Amino acid sequence: MTVVAQTPAAAVDLPRLGVPRIVLLSSYWVALGFLWLPLGGQVIPIFVLHIVGDGLKGTGTAVLEAFGTLVAVFWQPVMGALSDRTHTRFGRRKPFIFIGTIGSMLFLGLMALTPQFGNATTTGPGALLAPAYLWLLLLYFLLQLSENAAQAPYQGLLPDVVPEEERSRASSFVGAGNLVGIGVGVVVVGTLMGMGRPDLALFTAAGALGLTMLIVVLLFSDKVPPAAGGRISWRELVVDTFRISPSKHGDFLWLMASRLAILVAVAGLQRYAVYYFKDVFYPGGGAALEEHASLAARDLQGVILGVAILVSLPAGELSHRIGRKPLIVASGILGAIGTLGLIGSPFHLLPDLATTPVAGLLGVPQTLAQAMYFGVLVGLAAGMFLSVDWAFMVDLIPHEESGRFLGFSNIATAGSGVLAGLLGGFLIDAFNARGNLLGQPGGYPVTFAVYTVFFILGIFAVLKVRETRRGGRSLPPPLATGH
Repeated sequence: MTVVAQTPAAAVDLPRLGVPRIVLLSSYWVALGFLWLPLGGQVIPIFVLHIVGDGLKGTGTAVLEAFGTLVAVFWQPVMGALSDRTHTRFGRRKPFIFIGTIGSMLFLGLMALTPQFGNATTTGPGALLAPAYLWLLLLYFLLQLSENAAQAPYQGLLPDVVPEEERSRASSFVGAGNLVGIGVGVVVVGTLMGMGRPDLALFTAAGALGLTMLIVVLLFSDKVPPAAGGRISWRELVVDTFRISPSKHGDFLWLMASRLAILVAVAGLQRYAVYYFKDVFYPGGGAALEEHASLAARDLQGVILGVAILVSLPAGELSHRIGRKPLIVASGILGAIGTLGLIGSPFHLLPDLATTPVAGLLGVPQTLAQAMYFGVLVGLAAGMFLSVDWAFMVDLIPHEESGRFLGFSNIATAGSGVLAGLLGGFLIDAFNARGNLLGQPGGYPVTFAVYTVFFILGIFAVLKVRETRRGGRSLPPPLATGH
């Protein structure tokens, strides 16, 4: 493998892919969605609960997620930049996608085959130093290392093969693919966790990664050459990767700020859904209540994701006509309203006519059924955001450095998980210990109120972005004014 210095690459005329090949190209996003959110929202919280106990479950989850995800924040941009500069007989992206995915499958398998996650009994502050917790921490760290080494080059491969005229459609399928993966993962992983089979849940995620990796590696070309030039040192590679000039790429950085804020809210709501349902709607001890909470979290996330998938494709097509920014603003507004509704879910806010059928169908309390309706708004927000976000980023970045810039975007993506976890974990533990607020343990209304603020911050940040298409073609004047 040869690493070469980056210089501007010549424009490449790309053949049209068509919908079937865009679907296949986006399939790896399905596996990524299947992996990360169900792992962080359904598997890891239960592992941590069994290791550290109820009193430290939020802190234990936050520390683990922060440690592993901070690696991804810095590792993915470097691997994306490295793939920009790499030359092999197999292409500049595919070797990283293949090797990284194989490593991820190995670490998921080790996690699935480790029995002490369900048997550890250490509690109290010392539980964070228990061998079972430290082993889980190590495996999660290695999983982040390997999968982000694959994900950054994969993101760079997409603009390498998708022509500009198909970018909005591809963005819709990228967003929809991620949501489909999350939706299927939530149902499959949630069901397997409800059956007490985390090993099968992890093996299934590993299988999805392997299958979709083979689809991408075997069916798509990786012929865009690295930029010509001399060799570059690893030190220069690492330093230059994070040099994004605010004067030159200010719109990209504002978009990353918006991405960070909105994804903090979305990730936080997903991550602590199991704890929320357990403490608010199924309080008390016992495996049966824990399983009810896991299934309820699965149902709510299923509602959110189902709505998001339905809206993602039409939203992507709409963004090609009216622009990306209006849809991101709308997603922030809907997300904020939906999150405020979840805060009020313990109270009867909606008429029985609306909640009784859902409660009967799912076998849940009416107040929990009410949460499903607010989940629809969060689902609309997530679908609209994810359907246009990728295309918006590609519109703003230099094509020859797509691996570096799309890898850099993981600072917002992975950073949102860290920030959501740290805020939620510590706030939930601290305010739950102080008693009830608004008819529920106090940590949840406080934490969800903070996530509402992040939705609003995302709106203000995206308003700073000047929206253009590739080649500097601005949108029609009515949409361009006031930027």
